[in-house]
Formats: sequence, C-alpha cells, structure tokens
Amino acid sequence: MKFSRRLIPAAMIWGMAGLWLVLVAAATAQEAPRTVVSPKLRMMNARTILITHSGGRIPNDIIDEAFRGWGRYRVVNRREDADMVVSIEGVLANSGFEVSGGGPNPARHEVLVSGAVINIRLFIRDAHDGAVLWAGSELPKGSRKEGGSREDHEVDASLRLFRRFREYIEPEPKP
Repeated sequence: MKFSRRLIPAAMIWGMAGLWLVLVAAATAQEAPRTVVSPKLRMMNARTILITHSGGRIPNDIIDEAFRGWGRYRVVNRREDADMVVSIEGVLANSGFEVSGGGPNPARHEVLVSGAVINIRLFIRDAHDGAVLWAGSELPKGSRKEGGSREDHEVDASLRLFRRFREYIEPEPKP
C-alpha cells in the first residue's frame, strides 16, 4: 500500500521526526564523567583529621603526638568536622582487656590497656564516605637479643609507620 501525502499531514511527519531525534539523543546521551580524585590527592587536600585509638597505649600515644606535631593537619574532635579519620591500632597479644565508648566523645575509641603489642596498624579513611585512602602496618621487634626493651621496639615501629605515611604525602627530595 502506497501512502499519499494527503493521508499523512506534513506537521505529523515533522513531529514524528522530532520525536525520533529526541529519543535517539536521550538514548545516546551520557552522564557527564565524574572526576575521580586519587587517594593521595584527597589526603594532600585534606586539612582536618579525627584521630581514633584502639589497643596498646604506646603506639597510640606516639603516632597521635607525631600527627599533632607535624602540623600538616588540624586535629578535630568530631567526625563531622574532619576531612579524614586516622585510626591507630596497637594489636595486643592476648594479654588484657579493652574498654571503649562513653565519655564526651563516644566516636573516639579510648585505650585502657597496656600489654605486648604484636602489630601496629594505621588506617587513613575519608571521613565522609569511609573509603580507605592509605593503610600500613609495622611489627615491633620482639626479640630481647636485638637489644632494647619491648617499649623501645614499639616506639621505633610506631615512628617507622608514621614516617612511611609522611613520606608518602611529602616525599623527601632525592640528592
């Protein structure tokens, strides 16, 4: 069957062509590409941090003081005010107990134990979406033959871990 121009008005043809163009454009339209920011750039642009603690007292104190003394980030007390959350974990040998919560800041995990730390972990997370931006761990030397006390080994391992993070953010220029 042959269509004649009299049966299909011109306005209808143009309307169908316009509708077809809109549908094709909608089907092929892409979302604007989202800008992906690298974890390192996110950490370099951050200005505030919340520090949380768990486990052994020595690694928590050493790394906490290192961040406060560095001066790159301002330490805040509320997650809402932070760009990043720094989680310090001094994993203890099965030798004590841990109590958390309560107090004026229940988000801050307080450490109430001291014991042999077998692993020190540091996690840097985005405070808004929880994405892990950086993670590292150090094992304190445990042998008395290597010299020094258990506490000295925990201090050394804590400082090595903090220096690794700091070197990642602010690399030393090569001579």
